[in-house]
This record gives sequence, structure tokens and C-alpha cells, in this order.
Amino acid sequence: MKTLDFNKKFIDLFYKTKRVKSKFETENPNELVLASDACKAISTKKDESIQKGFNWVISQRDVILLTNKRIIFDQYSIPLEIISSAELVQLKTMFGKGQVLKVSTIDNDCYQFGMQFNSEWLNQKVLPLTIEKGQIKYSTFSILIRIFIVGYLIYWLYGELINK
Repeated sequence: MKTLDFNKKFIDLFYKTKRVKSKFETENPNELVLASDACKAISTKKDESIQKGFNWVISQRDVILLTNKRIIFDQYSIPLEIISSAELVQLKTMFGKGQVLKVSTIDNDCYQFGMQFNSEWLNQKVLPLTIEKGQIKYSTFSILIRIFIVGYLIYWLYGELINK
């Protein structure tokens, strides 16, 4: 658990999560921030499964805020009243526990917000969440990159052993 706490604190410090939250609360006194996190996000055309891939490599990174009125992330401002479904998928990763918030709107927009595990999302009461345990799938891109890296390492090690 200590590693998980350290990872989350380090990432929140790097993203300046507390500062972003405080600034938002100062500028928006009529909105209550219920959850905040360092986050990376993607927008999808449909409700897709969570998978590693190129879209996460180039994903937007910022602080996500859940208020009593909306979800705010970078240029996204999603009013709670247009959210048709919200699912919090809890994951175990190489670096500890994480979670992905999957949101679909009545306009058929879909978003995935990846973050460190944070119980604020479980304790809030304004966004009805379906909570699931999940696993991250690997995309074709992700598998090919891993094969390339392993192949290159084997090639490099073989070259180092032969040349010595």
C-alpha cells in the first residue's frame, strides 16, 4: 500500500492536482469539487473496451475534476445531466492499482479517463457509477511494439556476448 500512496502522491505532485483543484474552486465558488486526479484521457467513437494502444501513448494528460455539476478535463466539460452511463473499472497494473472512468453521453460521445486508484470516486454521490474489476487488453499496436522491443534486446544481448 505504501508504494501505491507514493505513486499517487508523486503523480499528483507532478500534475499539480491540488493547485488545479484550488484554482478551480476559487474561480467557481458555486461548484463543489468531489474528486480530482492526475489523469490521461481518450475520446472514442463508441463504448470500447479498455486496451493498451497508440491512442493511450498520444492521449491527453491533465487533471480531471468531478464537481456537483460536471466532469472537467482539459477542453472537455461534460455536464452530469447528459451522461447516460458511467463505469469505474478498477485495475491492477505493474505499478499498483489504477482505475479507468468510462463515460458515455446522450450525444453518443464516449470517453475513457485513466488514473491512479482514488477512493474519492467511490465515495462521491452525484455520478451514479457502475463499479467493475477489469483487465487491460493489448491492442495489435501494443503487441507489435513489445515484440519489437524484446527482439531488439535479444539482438543487442547476442551482439554484446559475441563481441566479448
